[in-house]
Amino acid sequence: MSTRKIKYKKIVKEWKEATRKEIWEAMRDNFVFGFIGATLVVFIATHTDMAVLVGYLTYYFMMGKIVNRPKYVTDLGRKIMFPIPSALGAFTGYKLSYLLIGLITHLN
Repeated sequence: MSTRKIKYKKIVKEWKEATRKEIWEAMRDNFVFGFIGATLVVFIATHTDMAVLVGYLTYYFMMGKIVNRPKYVTDLGRKIMFPIPSALGAFTGYKLSYLLIGLITHLN
């Protein structure tokens, strides 16, 4: 059996052993972390000062949660649960940040 197939089976086994709550919390936290990080880049580039301040506050509160949680020790966590939701969150944040900037400037 190839090593790719063995790793795949290991990830499937870890998925089945994880609770829905663990999976949901990991996906939610990593998505939000990626989302906030991406919006900060756009807010800084567009000089939207209030959004930068709120973004940094939110980002560092989230960073405290991410850093202080237990490390991922499974392939499921390292290869799927962290990178995929984080990347999807970052892309979503990048796309929606321009809408947020429009809303902020409209309110001013």
